[in-house]
Amino acid sequence: MYALGDDLPVEGLEPGSTLLVVGPPMTGKRSLVTRLLADGFDHGEAVAVLSTDTSAADVRASLSDAAGRPANTLPVGVVDCVSDSHGASGLASLDGRVGSPADLTGIGMELTQVLEALYTEYSTRIRFGLFSLTTMSLYASPEQVVRFLHVVTNRISEADGVGFVVAHSDTMGPEHLQRLRSFVDGVVEVREADGGTELRVLGVEPEPTPWTPFDRTDGSPDPSDRSQRVDSTDRPLPDSLRSVLDSVRADSPTLTVCNYEGPPDALEAVERYFDRHGVTVRDASLDVAEPRSIALLHHGDDVLGSESVAALAAAIDIQTDEDDAFTERQTSDLLAKLDRSVFGAAAADKNLLVDVSHTIELLANRVGRGRLHAGFQYLSRLTGDPESARIYERLADSGLDVHVYGVDDTDASLPGVTVHSGEASELSESWFVVFDGDGDPQQQAAVLAVERDGGGQYEGVWTYDSDFVRRTDAYLTETYGDSSAGRERQPAID
Repeated sequence: MYALGDDLPVEGLEPGSTLLVVGPPMTGKRSLVTRLLADGFDHGEAVAVLSTDTSAADVRASLSDAAGRPANTLPVGVVDCVSDSHGASGLASLDGRVGSPADLTGIGMELTQVLEALYTEYSTRIRFGLFSLTTMSLYASPEQVVRFLHVVTNRISEADGVGFVVAHSDTMGPEHLQRLRSFVDGVVEVREADGGTELRVLGVEPEPTPWTPFDRTDGSPDPSDRSQRVDSTDRPLPDSLRSVLDSVRADSPTLTVCNYEGPPDALEAVERYFDRHGVTVRDASLDVAEPRSIALLHHGDDVLGSESVAALAAAIDIQTDEDDAFTERQTSDLLAKLDRSVFGAAAADKNLLVDVSHTIELLANRVGRGRLHAGFQYLSRLTGDPESARIYERLADSGLDVHVYGVDDTDASLPGVTVHSGEASELSESWFVVFDGDGDPQQQAAVLAVERDGGGQYEGVWTYDSDFVRRTDAYLTETYGDSSAGRERQPAID
């Protein structure tokens, strides 16, 4: 039995169990799981974390805070899908790094190595945390995420460990949530109630536990402890949000498939995968004997990598019926080239954009300082949605400089939030969340999408590219108002 302290109203968890922790954003799910993981240190247990939205250094700092022990004394291994080559120095010897949450096979391979190292060097009792399943869903299809969770829960069961998987519930359909629940042993549901938060546990005891209040205190490191890194750019400001979007498209790579002779379904799987990441796939028939069925990822004439379509399709797929789903496989060189800098979609729906927006909002909330811009198209979408209003009030309370934008179709006023309204056409068509990371390139992120003909479908990008974030932040500040001036200014555009 794994002890759970006072955080959950159950006696403990049987070895091999996994809990799915679900609820709205900013209700303390991450803090709860961080404490559940850190509690294992008092029992001689090791901790493995798969982080799709927080660097390894920040994960370790949060566990250190929760445990009250120095981070370098803790038996922790983190699979980091966040830190780029400039931030990799935050990795410790037990950690693994994957360039992007898109590379599920690479993640699985790194996770297997981390778990084996912890098991061999520190403890046969291991707690595992996944932060978060929702972020992973931005980069992979629901079917791929379900298969990945299936494999991971099997690994936890085989190792007699315990696992905690965090996911947001507000955009997760009942059918998808039910599929996820079928691979876990219990569910912790989190909700807001009377200004606080409470939880209940299902599936561990014969009956669901009563709703119980709990501490949602954020387990992130104190923002004042962060070192601020400020970058600057001399590039001219864009003249519109659409021009920012167009510049990203112009810089995106292309995947060219040469002389394809394989099964159509393998090529279709590759096309669907790369379309989700804003990469155009082209089919080229070359009048040469070689290469055959080869995919080339390139910027113009600059080839970034090449791989057979068969190998690429196999790396994208996850076979849950394999005994060694990751240990005997190789990840794709091309997937490794898809770092987390820029992703996009030619036809994104609202649910995808909501999940991306929440990921950036949560990042800003954890940092707790800096400037956050959010475009709602129409201000009534903010004030008329209690969940959105709650999130943005909480963001303002965290110490962020929060700015919201939209067509002035209602009386919009939230405590601590600066409202920028107008009749500009780009406000009515643009969905965006831009966080400047308080000048730290490792904490910057943005999503920008433009609605297609008012039909609820969007084309856009989400990115961690600091140049994109700085230029978009500067454009919004210059066009719609300077936060330091404390006033709003209407844009000189249609």
